[in-house]
Amino acid sequence: MADVAHLFDEWAAALARGERPDPLSFIRRAGSGADDLATMMDRYLRARPRAEPDPETVELARAWAAGEAPLVQLRARRGVRRDEVVDAVMAEFALAAEKRPVVKRYYHRLESGLLDPARVSQRLLELLTRVLGASAASIAAWRPRPVDVSPAFRAAGAALRAPDALADSARAPSAPSRPVEQDDDEVRALFISGR
Repeated sequence: MADVAHLFDEWAAALARGERPDPLSFIRRAGSGADDLATMMDRYLRARPRAEPDPETVELARAWAAGEAPLVQLRARRGVRRDEVVDAVMAEFALAAEKRPVVKRYYHRLESGLLDPARVSQRLLELLTRVLGASAASIAAWRPRPVDVSPAFRAAGAALRAPDALADSARAPSAPSRPVEQDDDEVRALFISGR
């Protein structure tokens, strides 16, 4: 029970500092005491006075619920262009000019919800708080929305075509392949570090 009490204190202290600690990560760390910790958290949240959410949080939640990217909303509200964020990343980390397309692609993936903002490096998170004028908690809290994946089915007709028609299609010239996108370990470590 001592471990559960320690985890609860750690979680509650983070809340008191204005952070948004992920309760599931604390519950996972509790192991066999997970149910006890969840109960303690629930009671604490029910008894805690509810503060009015700040306007930024309300707008970000609305954007997220509407399927929009909250980080794009943050950036747009501040009048910051995506290229300005990329320029700031390039300058802050003294990255070589040829890495700009990689930085731009990673930042686009972050804004689009394809990367988890909680996994960006602490140094990048600090830069984004300055450039976007938002708290680190606001930036890191907006996890990507779950992807809505519908089942895909192949048309039955394609499987029933005559064998010689399949052979003809196999001999048809293939479409030109897309160039392989560059990647960079230094840039990847900024955007996918896990801190």
